[in-house]
Amino acid sequence: MTATVAGGVRPAAVAGMFYPADPGQLRDTVAACVGRIGRVGEETDDVAPAPKAVIAPHAGYRYSGPTAGSAYRSMLPRRGEVERVVVVGPAHRVRVAGVGLSSARAWATPLGDMEVDVSICADLSELPGVVIADDAHAPEHSVEVHLPFVREVFGPVPVVPLVVGGADAALLAGVLDAVWGGPETAIVVSSDLSHYLDDRTARERDRRTSTAIVEGRPADIGPHDACGYLPIGGLLTAALPRGLAPRSLELTTSADTAGDTTRVVGYGAFALLPPLPVGADETRWLAELAARAIHHELRTGRPYPLADAEVPEAARSPGASFVTLERGSELVGCIGSLDVRRALWRDVARNARGAAFEDPRFPPLADADRAGLRVEVSVLSPPHLLRASSPEEVAAALRPGVDGLVLTAGDRRGTFLPDVWAKIPEPADFVRELVRKAGWDTPWTSDARAWRYTTTRASVPLD
Repeated sequence: MTATVAGGVRPAAVAGMFYPADPGQLRDTVAACVGRIGRVGEETDDVAPAPKAVIAPHAGYRYSGPTAGSAYRSMLPRRGEVERVVVVGPAHRVRVAGVGLSSARAWATPLGDMEVDVSICADLSELPGVVIADDAHAPEHSVEVHLPFVREVFGPVPVVPLVVGGADAALLAGVLDAVWGGPETAIVVSSDLSHYLDDRTARERDRRTSTAIVEGRPADIGPHDACGYLPIGGLLTAALPRGLAPRSLELTTSADTAGDTTRVVGYGAFALLPPLPVGADETRWLAELAARAIHHELRTGRPYPLADAEVPEAARSPGASFVTLERGSELVGCIGSLDVRRALWRDVARNARGAAFEDPRFPPLADADRAGLRVEVSVLSPPHLLRASSPEEVAAALRPGVDGLVLTAGDRRGTFLPDVWAKIPEPADFVRELVRKAGWDTPWTSDARAWRYTTTRASVPLD
């Protein structure tokens, strides 16, 4: 297929092969995949909250349409709100040196042309690693198969088609940062999972891939796990700092629709949403995990293997935690994370090891030291930036006994957990002592910033 002429209409390349070419049949097929009787947009059992972004497969509708439909079903409540959809897929047929734009003004579909947001594309063309790649877009199906879903779920909104080749997660994350926008923008990442394994092996591999996606571990997803591993990695890299966590909606294989179990392709649907709340039961489980991690290293001399199979769903989302070891009122170790870098349960296990064996203020824990020790886990909420320009304003914005506080200035940062209110009950003193702990040279600096957060806590005995 020849490449699209700049400013023209990119013709449909796989209509009649991957999805119906007849408009009426295509609408009915999309409606069935999304799980509605009649047309998309009629009365729905909306799911709230609706995701900012989804990951959905791109095979023929006969095979992966229902799985893709579950991703779009989760986004139905955003119809009327979304004004632009960014669709990012891998390059299967023509190599792309980076992230590839389309120069077309529209893409043809059996349901009507989908306009391209040419203004956004022009802005993206100025970014490093972004190129015009009409030759790659011309035969590619990974973006095209999503456009009928986009049109039926959101209406004839403009799209930003992107095809990804030789790009790392950081490069694509930068591109997504540039188009992230607000509620007017939705993002669809296009990817199938494993390819051409037997059904049992494929499901095992896809479960591992699903866990890596849900836990925000893009480095653990390779080309044999998902053909769109690069777009997935870019999306996760862009989404996690924004407080969004992937949730698995559905995992299937082509055997579910085609029947053949000897050589299948895996499909998954995922939604990027705020993390699930971590309640008392999950926090108690995390505290017991911290104790297990410390016991394991005391007994074997090796770090905890992080091979738990039954992890609460809320604990699999990326999160930040502190682990504290105390004997009565005596602090024995405390290590934590202020930034979200890994799955919460992995963060707790890592910080448990740090509190027991790597806190520079205390000697490493020995087995004989366990008597009377308790392990406390504090799960941090997303931080709330305080609009405060002085220590007095910070103190006035704090809720004694409730809020933890983070202060930063330059390369110095410090935090007090809410537990510290028991020792420093006055807000002004709370702020002043944290400034001292952070090692600032002056009581306040012009580049100082403050965040407050809350914690969910649980503790268990270590002995």
